[in-house]
Amino acid sequence: MNVDAKQSTFDHCANNCKATYDAGLLAENLPPTWGVLNGDANLLSTVGNALPEDTRVAFENTNFVGVFGRILEKKGWGGGKCLQYLYVWDYQAVPAHEADYEPIFVFLDGNHRHVIYDLVHYCSRRLDLKKPGQTGPGLRMIPGWHSFLPAPNLEASDLDRDIHVKPLTDRHLDTWWNIPELEPRLKIRRYLLDPYDLEAPGHFMDEPDEASLTMCCTFLEIENALAEFEDPKQGLVEGIKRALTRCIGLFALHRLPALIQLLSEMSQVGLVAMPAPISSVGMNLAAVGNLLRDGFLNLTNAGRSFFESFGRASQSDD
Repeated sequence: MNVDAKQSTFDHCANNCKATYDAGLLAENLPPTWGVLNGDANLLSTVGNALPEDTRVAFENTNFVGVFGRILEKKGWGGGKCLQYLYVWDYQAVPAHEADYEPIFVFLDGNHRHVIYDLVHYCSRRLDLKKPGQTGPGLRMIPGWHSFLPAPNLEASDLDRDIHVKPLTDRHLDTWWNIPELEPRLKIRRYLLDPYDLEAPGHFMDEPDEASLTMCCTFLEIENALAEFEDPKQGLVEGIKRALTRCIGLFALHRLPALIQLLSEMSQVGLVAMPAPISSVGMNLAAVGNLLRDGFLNLTNAGRSFFESFGRASQSDD
């Protein structure tokens, strides 16, 4: 969809917010990222033969469309200036569906700026950034998922380059919000209209289902554990054990399939290795705990790199 920003409207906002498009400001504050442009292709070339065939085919059919952005400004207390970026792919490999939108919101506050980004399944998380152009924290795209993990220090040589921010117009939003099929539809509305109530940790979706909330809870337990343990595998396993108690528990066993789905997806995107697929059929808390105790879950080289970086970023936030 090619549009001319000068002939487009930016009226989709709420609660006294005003939306505009400023190519220079959006380009200057584009958050530092790694892997957006070639992460999917790199994963496919390194571990593609080890991926399930349907996942490998999905990776082969995935293309990065681009970054779309706009600026929302709100005057008075509780407002400010928020640069909204949507990173768009034509396909997502895990779980497989057409059209994928990953939000990154950059909030400007005087000389300070921070981002709220999609950690996994639209879980929102915050990361403080340096001034534009300075070496410092950034975001690493997870191939296949296209969501992001924080990186405590991204060198200039590692950054994605030559990303042009296209205008995120009312026409784009209307089109993506109104796709008839559920999976490729843009599911973020409230916080695009007014981002100033978005919490982190929190959720980008207006009404996340219980599975999404369980995955968010699990990944935040993993994040906290990674900050405590030097060995990323130990942190990952301990985080999952805590999630069994704090995110599921004996009185919400119906949430267990969401945790198992998360583990399966982590395997599909090459973060962890399991000797056999895990199924929620006949599974219970004790069985999952036994699998973890017996070393069922192992980190891949890519997963070790990602989770080590995740742990360091979590420690620096603390």
